[in-house]
Amino acid sequence: MCNLTYKTFKSKTNITEDKLEKLINYLNLIKKWQKKFNLISKNSFSNIWQRHFLDSYQILNLVGNKKKVLDIGSGAGFPAIVCAICSDNIFHLVDSNKKKCLFLNEVKKKIKLKNIVIHNLRIEDLKLKTNFNFITSRAVASVEKLLKYSSNFHKKKTNFILLKGKTVENEVLLARKKYLFQIKFIKSITDNEGNVLIIKNVKKK
Repeated sequence: MCNLTYKTFKSKTNITEDKLEKLINYLNLIKKWQKKFNLISKNSFSNIWQRHFLDSYQILNLVGNKKKVLDIGSGAGFPAIVCAICSDNIFHLVDSNKKKCLFLNEVKKKIKLKNIVIHNLRIEDLKLKTNFNFITSRAVASVEKLLKYSSNFHKKKTNFILLKGKTVENEVLLARKKYLFQIKFIKSITDNEGNVLIIKNVKKK
């Protein structure tokens, strides 16, 4: 799956031309803003359609459509922007980095995304009464910290979808010391060492 292109991404996902055009515009904005400050690793540009776009897109099979999603540590917009472009879900993007939120707002404006809301603050300081169907995060913090930081948004039917790397098993063991939860591991389609975690029924011990 090395050097995935936008054409092979389209064939794998069956997205429309309109959605693909928006994704390409998003990528062009990343390249433009990358010159100002570091949005993503420079080394990841050579395989960005696999490493970032397809990696993000894969969670839509779990989220479905017309859901409310809270994305923690949104950074450059992976997975939330990709998923917002390719679905009818509503995404709340939370990031404490002012520059990255300026970028995300630029993406929202230029691509005319009506299904995202951007919050420039720490997740612990977010005050919302919205009931989210899912809480997502990609390469931000440990499982235990993510459960802790988002404690105000744990509802009975809220599921976590976390994109994780090779340290995931140790993270889960540490999280189990403080929380009770059900968990399912799904192998990432883009990384042999990656996993997508589905966590539900979270309760503090």
